[in-house]
Amino acid sequence: MNPNYNLPFVTYDRALASALLVKGDKLQSCSHANSEKVYFTFQGSKQLRESVELYWEDKLFLNARSLLNTYQDCLSETDHQPE
Repeated sequence: MNPNYNLPFVTYDRALASALLVKGDKLQSCSHANSEKVYFTFQGSKQLRESVELYWEDKLFLNARSLLNTYQDCLSETDHQPE
C-alpha cells in the first residue's frame, strides 16, 4: 500500500516545523491547540515526508543560521495567544 503523500502533515514540534520551513515546505496553517501548544499544518508531499524522516534520523542538513532565524521567527509568531 502506497502512502498518500498529499495528506497534510501536522506537528506540534517547533524545531521540526522550522526545519521544514527552511527546506521550503509549504505551511498551510499555524494554530494554537491550547495555552502551550501550537500545531503546524504543512501541505503534504513526498519531499516533506522524506525531510521528516531525515530530521528524526538526525540526517537532515540545513544552514544553521537559517534554521535559527526561522525558529526564532516561529517562536515570536506563535507565542501570541489567540483572542
